[in-house]
Amino acid sequence: MNRRFALIFLKYIITFLILSLLVVIISLFLFGINVNSLFSNNSPAKIDNYELITEINDDDEDGYILSDNLKSSLKEEGYTAFIIDDEANTIYPKSNRNLKSLIIDNITTTIAIPYKENAHFLMINENDDTNIDISNEDEVDTLMLIDSLYTKNYNDYNYHIIGDELQFFESATTMDYAYVDEFTDTDITVFKLIGILLIVVPIFIILLAIILSIIMTRRLSKPLFFYVDWLTQLSNGLLYKPSASYNRKKSKKIYKELDEAVDSLNAQLLEDRLYQNQIDYYRTKWLNQISHDLKSPLTSIYGYSKVMPYFPDDQKEYITLISDKALYMEQLIDSLNSTFKVETSQMELDKESFSLARALKEIIKTVGYKDINIDNNLDDDEFYGNKLYVERMFINLIENSLDHNEKNPIINIILEDNEEGIVITYEDNGQGIDQKDLSKLIQSKQTTKEDKDQHGLGFSIIMDAVNFHNGSFTADPTEHGVKFIINFR
Repeated sequence: MNRRFALIFLKYIITFLILSLLVVIISLFLFGINVNSLFSNNSPAKIDNYELITEINDDDEDGYILSDNLKSSLKEEGYTAFIIDDEANTIYPKSNRNLKSLIIDNITTTIAIPYKENAHFLMINENDDTNIDISNEDEVDTLMLIDSLYTKNYNDYNYHIIGDELQFFESATTMDYAYVDEFTDTDITVFKLIGILLIVVPIFIILLAIILSIIMTRRLSKPLFFYVDWLTQLSNGLLYKPSASYNRKKSKKIYKELDEAVDSLNAQLLEDRLYQNQIDYYRTKWLNQISHDLKSPLTSIYGYSKVMPYFPDDQKEYITLISDKALYMEQLIDSLNSTFKVETSQMELDKESFSLARALKEIIKTVGYKDINIDNNLDDDEFYGNKLYVERMFINLIENSLDHNEKNPIINIILEDNEEGIVITYEDNGQGIDQKDLSKLIQSKQTTKEDKDQHGLGFSIIMDAVNFHNGSFTADPTEHGVKFIINFR
């Protein structure tokens, strides 16, 4: 049993660990997809300011270093990368160059991204052959020029070339942005995702642990309540299995030894009570017989003792008579004791006349089950047969009707006369038994005790009782439960 419990706990622990691992993997997968969708853009035209966090290293002593991925993307598109200040002076690369003129000359192929305060990331494609002549280059505000080139609607101004002059107008679709050294909306989104994962995943794992604990507790405890009810019934003298609202076959796998022990205890108590009933029956019979046989010699002894004082000369004769009667009583008691021992040892072989209906009521009282209806249509209630065989047959029928149905059925027993003897009709409204299986069981006198999904009958005991009384046993087909016809001759 310890090994069985260990396997059950191990199964649930492994299930919990596997499900927890799946939750973590799925969470990381979803997190990766969301983060990847936020940060993965290879096209220079689609690069956002927050992507520069991972693409540019600004901790190097020599200044800024661009990632190989960013360099490759820019090279494929024909762009050159710069980092400039508000006056268009280059910060990267370190060339002390002013790019205002270069920007104006390539204004249609230049992309700017806000990077840090007084630092702008610039991408210029100089491969465009379009010649643009701007006459008011000196009057152009450098910071306004850089702002007008921002992508993602981060620009406060839009540039327009009117004639040969570059002019700026306020943008109506400006969006807020943050520098890379500040928290952006994307940063906040990522933080929210991390926070959700840190909250949801532990809660889900805790709920999973609670659910598995409840399932395991119910699986282990529910059968125990059934066995407690069963033992309580046995202690109250009700010698049958209580109704079960679950599959007892599954429970037996967990508590196999307990199920066998309680089932064996039930059977033993039933057998002991049946045997005790038989002993009580023969003891009563013995007491009635001994009281009858001892009445005559006791009367004689009592009479002699009364007349002895009046006949002193005959006292010796009376004493002899009393002694003879006492010896007779001793021999009579020894004889009755021997007869009692023989009769009780021959209970399974002897036939006697007894009330079949009364014997059936005693059996119902012995078992303690109330949902049994008896319909006695016998003209003569006395039956000449072996009482122990009959009692065991009825007990076996009743016990198996209760033992092999999840819910205890209603049992009907009809007693009738026929030309050859007595007909006993036994039926219940349980789950029944397949006719093919029933035929095999009757022929082989086997039992279906191991098959708890079927009705289950100890046919060996039943057929022994039927054969002892030269009777017959048939099973009538029925939609629900079983119906047996037993003839005793």
